[in-house]
Parts: sequence; structure tokens; C-alpha cells
Amino acid sequence: MNNSEKHILIVENDAVTAHLLQRVLSRHGYRVTAAYDGVEGLAKACIHRPDLILLDIGMPRLNGYEVCYELNRHSETRGIAVLMLTARGNVDSEFIREEELAANMKDRLRGFEVGAADFLTKPVKADLLLQRVHTLLWSGT
Repeated sequence: MNNSEKHILIVENDAVTAHLLQRVLSRHGYRVTAAYDGVEGLAKACIHRPDLILLDIGMPRLNGYEVCYELNRHSETRGIAVLMLTARGNVDSEFIREEELAANMKDRLRGFEVGAADFLTKPVKADLLLQRVHTLLWSGT
């Protein structure tokens, strides 16, 4: 199966970020659909059954945690890999304050608890995003 046979749903309330993600993924041959809030994202996941969902946390109507939880509750969407991609949850910087690190680690752990397969912090470099997307799509996760 090549990239053009893989479908990725981006659920991101910031239109500029959604467009940039869509452009990066499309240039690498992936079919991409976008949704701009949690309710729309859930609906599109049920309709399109993508291979992977890039899911923001801070969104209107349903946040990313709620969307991921709902996806995993239903048998039709349970097997879809979710990559949480958000401005929250940075645990990789050496300059982060200890209390902020603890809060961000808690955010990241919550993402895994509701069923996320992976977690990246925005802004993310295109090559890292593509590597994680490839790993999730081709590992069968």
C-alpha cells in the first residue's frame, strides 16, 4: 500500500495550522481531510474511517481528550490510530519550569489514557511529523 491509499483526518481548530499540516501531508502523497472542531472531527471519523487522526486538544465543542475517548468507545472507530498534536504537553525542553513540566506531563499522560497512540507538541518540524505519521500508519498501530 502506498501513501496515496492512506487517509489522514486532521482535527484542528486553527485553520492556518490545519492548512499547513494538510499541505505537508498531501505533498507526501497522503489523502487528507480536515475538521475544525471536535464534533465535526468525530462525525468525519465515522463517515470517512481514516487510517490516522491528527488531533488537537484545545478545541471548541469537544476537546481532543473527549474526541479520543469517544473514538475508542465505538467499535467502528476504535482501531483508528490517534496522534495528538498540540501546543500543550511540552516535556522535551530543558528550559521548562518544573511545575509546567509536571502539568504538561499530566496532559500527555491523559492523552495516552484516552487512547492516543502518540503525542507531538506544536510547533513540530515537518520531518518529525512525517516520521511519526509513517510509523503509525505502517506499523499497524
